[in-house]
Amino acid sequence: MITVPSKDPQNKEPYFFVWCDADGLNDGSINDHGELQGATISSYVVTVPSGITKDSDAKTAVTIHGVVYGVNTVVTVWLSGGTDNTNYDILCHVVLSDLRELDMTMRVPVRAH
Repeated sequence: MITVPSKDPQNKEPYFFVWCDADGLNDGSINDHGELQGATISSYVVTVPSGITKDSDAKTAVTIHGVVYGVNTVVTVWLSGGTDNTNYDILCHVVLSDLRELDMTMRVPVRAH
């Protein structure tokens, strides 16, 4: 399970499910430690529990802390709302180009700042 920094219930913020290597590598080489191993995301479903709102989601290329992640290697979900002092488990299910299916869960703590 991935734990991320808390979000304020008043904010709308992006959260990222990164499926490739942490440095953006996705070539399946010995240096590639990501889940994809050269495959790409064909389809995905992001599921959120009641109490927090999924405003949108996408599998587009993104840059996070200076690292560029290619299209079809990251799923971004925009979340809003949530109840103060509550943790929400967000699930991302992907089907890959090599037909593997993977799940990743992210725990998003909601805390008023």
